[in-house]
Amino acid sequence: MGLNIENRRYIGNKSKLLKFIADTIKKEKIRFCTFGDVFSGTGVVAEYFLNKGKEIYVNDLLFSNFVIYKALLSNEKYEEEKIIKIIDDYNRIDVEKIQDNYFSDNFSGNYYHYKDAKKIGYVREDIENRYLNKEINEREYYILISCLLYSMDKISNTVGHYESFLNKEPEYKNLQISNLNIKLYNSNSHIYNEDANCLVRKIKVDVMYIDPPYNARQYANFYHLLENVAQWKKPKVYNKAKKMERKNIMSEYCKANAKAVFSDLIENINAKYIIVSYNNTYEAKSTSSVNSITYQDMMQILEKKGKVSVYETDYKFFNSGKTNLDKHKERLFVCKVRE
Repeated sequence: MGLNIENRRYIGNKSKLLKFIADTIKKEKIRFCTFGDVFSGTGVVAEYFLNKGKEIYVNDLLFSNFVIYKALLSNEKYEEEKIIKIIDDYNRIDVEKIQDNYFSDNFSGNYYHYKDAKKIGYVREDIENRYLNKEINEREYYILISCLLYSMDKISNTVGHYESFLNKEPEYKNLQISNLNIKLYNSNSHIYNEDANCLVRKIKVDVMYIDPPYNARQYANFYHLLENVAQWKKPKVYNKAKKMERKNIMSEYCKANAKAVFSDLIENINAKYIIVSYNNTYEAKSTSSVNSITYQDMMQILEKKGKVSVYETDYKFFNSGKTNLDKHKERLFVCKVRE
């Protein structure tokens, strides 16, 4: 059985909030054809509206997320039988015959068992070689990388992210690469891997959905290992957590100037409606979970752009295990932009 876009362990995953978002749009009686999601994360919100026949603009700063969008949300052609055959070949590999490689040298004995790490490195290198030798096209390339990312994530020796690994020896999980459930889309999807503040200056949509990180927890730290595999530049990694250099993928929304960056974003959005996801982790006990943009900041910035309505629902969010927040609320700010 294939994997769907939401089958990931990902902080801030909005799968369980799709109905809340859709119902809010209905309550506001918003009619739209184009939908932007410039902090898309897993891509579930953009996929939901793509399935409704909307033209989507989907973006994320992490290349690993971009790869998954290109695999699952694109309308470019690919050969399904070719993908099935390649994955079947990967799952028949004799791990004992695989040589040590970049991935096993750096990520075995911590995030993965030695044998699983060897296989991950082998598969990723083989995908790269197939693409360079023009055995697979760009869509097939992204599909195969995504299959690997989803499959390896399920067996990692972690709590669901890569800020660190569990304090125990990784077990051999006999990694099996799973295929993806890929739908055929006729509607347009525009897929980006850019800074959101730069991208909004270049696109125009009916509805712009915004869900930036609001606290000090950098997604580049949580998902550095998947980012490393997606990019496959084989960089030097550092310290116990084996993180690569990440300056170019660190979000400004996790820093002290987040309010100014958010204000710049909203000011430059070209849309009829702006919908912003927001939660009440500003009440969290963990300092790294505290929101850098307050509720009052949000209202002040959005009201400069148009008329604002606020909707609220209960929601249990996925976290790193240290943030204990009772009565967690997810809010949606709906801003009808002044003409």
